[in-house]
Amino acid sequence: MKNIFLIGLPSSGKSTLGKKLARLLDYRFVDMDKLIEKDQEMTIHEIFTQKGENYFREVESRILKNTIENRSVVIATGGGAPCFFDNMDFIKKSGISVFLDVHHIELARRIQNHGKDDRPLLSGATSLEIELEKKYQQRLPYYSRADFTLSGDADASKLVAIVKPLL
Repeated sequence: MKNIFLIGLPSSGKSTLGKKLARLLDYRFVDMDKLIEKDQEMTIHEIFTQKGENYFREVESRILKNTIENRSVVIATGGGAPCFFDNMDFIKKSGISVFLDVHHIELARRIQNHGKDDRPLLSGATSLEIELEKKYQQRLPYYSRADFTLSGDADASKLVAIVKPLL
């Protein structure tokens, strides 16, 4: 059974949809941010603040590449994970990739409802919408390499219908 990698900007639904998808497929669900926090014994925010983004990206890449040993796993990647090192190549070789494409205005609404302080790359933004649109444009070349793209209103059953024949 192949792993399924969910990619997309923060608050695109990777964790929420990933948990539902894993349940429907009888897969295990893994949130990369949680694995990083456990590995480093720090929150993502603390890692960025104390050790910097470069350090975080190195840890993130190492954690991602450890997923190869697992099978039947739905993995919610961090928003920037596909964009650094050879991570997107690894994702493409290691399973099925799905880009959750959510409009930046909807993402801003979701983030504002849940607080942006835990998102280090967005916490200092004067305009959340502008910052998210900028991130979207920067990351789209990586995200667009995904095997599938789903719009922001997609649900887990739609995703199951897409990926199940490929497992």
